[in-house]
Order: sequence, then structure tokens, then C-alpha cells
Amino acid sequence: MRLRHLEIFHAVMRTGSVSGAATLLNLSQSAASKALAQAEHALGLTLFQRVQGRLVHTREAEQLYGQTTLLFAQADNVRRLARNLKRNPEGHLRIGCIPSFGLSAIPGAVQAFRQEYANMPMEVLTGNGDEMVDALLARELDVVICFDMPLRPALARLPLGEIRVMHVSPDTGQPGQETGPADLETLDASQWIGLGGSDPVAQQIRDTWERLQSPDAAPMLETRTYYVAAALARQGLGFALVDELTARAMGHGLRMRPLDPPVTVEAVAFHVASDVRSIALDAFIDILRRQFARVG
Repeated sequence: MRLRHLEIFHAVMRTGSVSGAATLLNLSQSAASKALAQAEHALGLTLFQRVQGRLVHTREAEQLYGQTTLLFAQADNVRRLARNLKRNPEGHLRIGCIPSFGLSAIPGAVQAFRQEYANMPMEVLTGNGDEMVDALLARELDVVICFDMPLRPALARLPLGEIRVMHVSPDTGQPGQETGPADLETLDASQWIGLGGSDPVAQQIRDTWERLQSPDAAPMLETRTYYVAAALARQGLGFALVDELTARAMGHGLRMRPLDPPVTVEAVAFHVASDVRSIALDAFIDILRRQFARVG
């Protein structure tokens, strides 16, 4: 079966008709119909049936479509990579980071960097860690700054520093508020505004609770964003456990306390392992390490 046959089949599945596929692929309808018939012949399968004048895909077509979706998604990634390689990003530093860093450490690092590289064009993009790493692999970014995560093939990891996890709750301004470390083992989980999913901070909290042999605790309120968790805590909806950079950036109206036992997450920079790092990128990494050292 030729790739062209898979392409016409995939287009018919996407658009729901041969005419739609022909338009999508810039073909005549007769050419598209012929290619689809050739695809069915090559496979020895019936992929579509006519039901009351409408094209209906078979179960076999549905199973095949799952695989062609993966195939053409990968082809799109290859095209994106080729397009970005043609842009020759030398002399252009493109930084991806998670929002916590984009609203805390990155602005100061960029300011310090531009004192030495004032004429270098820069881009700063934010998103979740996995999203930023995908962009890095497509050569849309030169470096990704985030909390540590499992290392993907073709990437290299540069440690930047350890960030403490902090307990944040409303600052009522009333005397008698606790100021010492928050005992993680005795915190009331019914008041916890948690971070869901595979987030590194959330995972560290869960691992620490297990080490303390405490019962599993489910948060009474959950979000996927550090800043939202801290903002909810500031509204008096409970307490949040967030990284210190987020806690400091939110600042006003929050009481910030370290945890007992301490919990930390590592900040890292990812880059494509096969790429030779530029002098400018190394300079930016050094600045970031100094930024994180001041937090620690």
C-alpha cells in the first residue's frame, strides 16, 4: 500500500466524503475516488460503504484511521522541524518555560542577560512542561526551563537549582498566626488546595506523605496551576503547597511557611543533546543558576 493511498484514506476519514478529501488534497474528485479504490484493493479490505447515498466507514477503516492519525501527526512534526531548521536560529535565543518561572525568575534573568547581549533577538514562550518540550524537539525553542521531569530521548538536562515547596494560606494580619514550618504530617487534607496530574510539585508532596506513612489524602479542591492554587488560598478557601517562586510572586495577602520535613523540587533546563550550545545560551543558563541560588 502506497503512502498516497493512506493519504487519501486519511483525508476521507477526516472530511467524511470523497469530495471533501479531494478539496483537502487539491485533487479532482475522480482522481480521489480512483485512489481510494486502489487503497481498498491494495489492502483487500472494504473501508467504506454507501448507505442511503452517504459514505460510511467500516470497523476496519476506524482501526486503520487510528494508526494513520499517528503517522500523519509524525509527518507534521517532521515538516515543522524542517521549517524551523531552515530559519537558521543562530543569533536568536528562544526560551520556553512554565508559567511559574515566566512570572518570577525568567524576567530578571532576561534583564541581566540583555545587559551583555543587548542586540540579540529573544523570544520567551510559556506553557506546561510537556508542551514546551515538544516545541523544543521541533526546534521551535532553544531551551526549556521547568521543574524536573523524566528525560526524553534526544534531550540533555542541565540542573539549575533546588526550589522549596511552601505552605501558603491567607495572611489575615491578626496576631497569633503561626510563623514556623508547617508540619506536613499533621496538615488537614480537607483544607488542601491540591495540584493534580503528574505535576512535579504534586508528586513530591505525595511521595513525602507516603514516606511519612500517613494515610492517603485527597485535596478538597484541585487545580493544575500553581498560581491558581495560591490565588484560591489567598481567598481563604484553604491552604496550598506551591513552589517558593510562585509563593513570592503572589506575595501580597499570603502567609508563606516552609514545610517540615522540607520538600524541594529541582529546576532544570532542557536542550537538544546533539546541538552545540551557543555561548549566549550558556550565559543565560549561568544567570538562571545565580537566580535560583538566591532563592535557595
